[in-house]
Amino acid sequence: MPKVTGEVNRVAKVYVNLTPRQEARLKKACKEFESILFSYMFKSMRETVQKSGLFDESETSPENMFSSMFDSEVAKELCMKNNLGLAEQLYKQLTEK
Repeated sequence: MPKVTGEVNRVAKVYVNLTPRQEARLKKACKEFESILFSYMFKSMRETVQKSGLFDESETSPENMFSSMFDSEVAKELCMKNNLGLAEQLYKQLTEK
């Protein structure tokens, strides 16, 4: 089995000497990654709620499409405006020397 640790360290060292523009782009990417994770978390949480059967609950129903878009936007706003910590830790991990 190949050593993954060496490859991760080699890739991570690429991000050590960043220009300010690259730092900003990396921070934004970390925030976006965090929002995607929270979006999937919201989707999983929504799937645990028991369906009533009153509305059309197929994958393509307007209600499900709206809920999916709503969850994505809430996750994005939550992560962009609040410091939840995951993006910060990811950024530190990628930029540590």
